[in-house]
Amino acid sequence: MKYGFALLLTLILLLGTACTEGRPEDKKVLVTSDRVRAETMYRTWDKNFYEAPSSEAGTVVSLEYTTSQYGEDALHWANVYLPYGYDPEGEQRYPVLYFLHGTNETQDSFIGDERVKNAVDNMIRAGVAPAFIMVMPTYYYDYANRALDVARFVKEVREDLMPAVESTFRTFALTPDAAGFTASRDMRAFAGYSRGGRMTWEMFGTMLDVARWYVPMSGCFSSPEGDPDPDPDRQRARLDQALSSQAEWTDRFFLYVACGGKRDNAFPMVNTLVDLMIGDPDHFSYGRTPGENNLFYCSSNELHQTLIGRYYLYNAFCDGLLR
Repeated sequence: MKYGFALLLTLILLLGTACTEGRPEDKKVLVTSDRVRAETMYRTWDKNFYEAPSSEAGTVVSLEYTTSQYGEDALHWANVYLPYGYDPEGEQRYPVLYFLHGTNETQDSFIGDERVKNAVDNMIRAGVAPAFIMVMPTYYYDYANRALDVARFVKEVREDLMPAVESTFRTFALTPDAAGFTASRDMRAFAGYSRGGRMTWEMFGTMLDVARWYVPMSGCFSSPEGDPDPDPDRQRARLDQALSSQAEWTDRFFLYVACGGKRDNAFPMVNTLVDLMIGDPDHFSYGRTPGENNLFYCSSNELHQTLIGRYYLYNAFCDGLLR
């Protein structure tokens, strides 16, 4: 009888902990300290839960805007994910995440995959992520030739894309200008995968006044125009330049760096970059607690593919992204 009661109690406890805030527990948590000089963490979710169609599905719309950064006025566009219940006439405002795709991809490549769309819907529904707006532009100003200009794209984002997005949708920017973006910087993030991860580093290098959160995935801090440059000294120089040129904001950001394992071709250079930052306690505090720390490394055993970005976003939201 005692055995039966104990078994029943155990089952009740398991059932009570198997679903946290209406969602299943992670399938596995990879914790290791064999990649950099500190402990990393990567959570694996329940695909049956997160990648199934959601009962609270958001919508994806297209937003056109004009830019003259590359010469004459040109019409560009971005995909914009709006969470379930979004009301353009409502009072609620939403944090915004700008997501940058990988090489040879487009505005559709990430959110156009139903596994990503379902995962975003379900992360919000389950409370892992706040209800947020996600914007997916492209850095190619001439896609047919895969032409890009990093400096001009950064200006396009700041001067054209952000004003277009945040004057159209209900973000925390009360005015779609420099003052409005700075006042709402805690509710804005940049993320990206591979070349998009390298572009995210470029945003970190110039955008600390308008965005607090950065999630570069499988990309190092080298010029996205050419091949990745893994040289530690050059990566250190880019970091130093980014921090010294934005000294007013260097105590108010969070970098959530993510990368796969040895099957990910960015693995060596991202490890090197994270290790450099951990070794610079004057600028970086390593840990998973925003407010106390400003750097964490989510290191997985995944391969190099933009769609893996949905897993890294999940991990970043679990640790407080845009909260």
